[in-house]
Amino acid sequence: MIDRRVAISLMLTLPLATRAYAQSYPDRPIRMVLPFAPGGVTDVSARYVAQLMSVSLGQSIIIENRSGGGGSIGTTAAARAEPDGYTLLVASSATHSILPAMFEKLDYDPISSFAPIAGMSIAPYLLVVNAEVPVTNAGELAAYAKANPGKLNFAAATGTPPHILAFVFKESTGTDFGVALYRGGAPAMADLMANQVQAIFQPTTIVLPLADDKRVRILGIAAEQRSSLLPDVPTLAEQGFPQLVANSWNGLVAPASTPEPVIRRLNQVVNDALDSPGLKTQFTGLGITSNGGRSEKFGAFMRDEAMRWDGFVKASKLPKVR
Repeated sequence: MIDRRVAISLMLTLPLATRAYAQSYPDRPIRMVLPFAPGGVTDVSARYVAQLMSVSLGQSIIIENRSGGGGSIGTTAAARAEPDGYTLLVASSATHSILPAMFEKLDYDPISSFAPIAGMSIAPYLLVVNAEVPVTNAGELAAYAKANPGKLNFAAATGTPPHILAFVFKESTGTDFGVALYRGGAPAMADLMANQVQAIFQPTTIVLPLADDKRVRILGIAAEQRSSLLPDVPTLAEQGFPQLVANSWNGLVAPASTPEPVIRRLNQVVNDALDSPGLKTQFTGLGITSNGGRSEKFGAFMRDEAMRWDGFVKASKLPKVR
């Protein structure tokens, strides 16, 4: 048995050691795991934040794109990393809301495996088609799909909001179309522009830079209100699809048991980045809304979003993955 005096000594020195660790943190580069291919909404917004965090912390932040399994591979790797503040994960609506609703078993728990640091961004989804598809709104797309069963193909990254939204659209319209699955949003969008697939739900982050591209046509926005950046694009609710209101979100988490002083330090650095005028300008131009605040707020937000996306997954009629 441990001597009582030794136990008390350990209890007294542990907080001091933790504070000393936090004061010296970080003293080497930090790895930020992005569990999707480069170029998607999670990748784009997180890189902006990481650049400013690196300056504030005085250390490099190494972005590691570790895609696969709808984001589960990179997320699992981050969950198993040392809880020392040197491995962080960009959590998203895919990894922390949709996959837990889709899979009967994951190698991580979206809540208990991670310590929330701070939310970063929220972006609404747009329904987009290749310009060769002869439709101008969501209703016409549904009618075209009904008249041409099996001819239309949606693109989506596995286990992501576009994957679920495509099937919700399919179920709500009673149409027959295929859904081609990709490792990330960027390659899916590239195939849409090449007419290898014909339709997609994509966040504003990806679509806005291509808004004037003649190869694509925006049919609607999956938001409660129209975007000031696309005032002529009606919401999908306006077009008779009130169930299609959904946002892409992401934020920063660390492996569970990461020291609380480190979490607080990172939370402050993320919020400072989100308050940067330059970042705000970049986000606004891509239709992104900042989602900062205390770590407790982000933890509650993730729990709420898990419940909301569970409803979307059920509406999609997709079977649970065993």
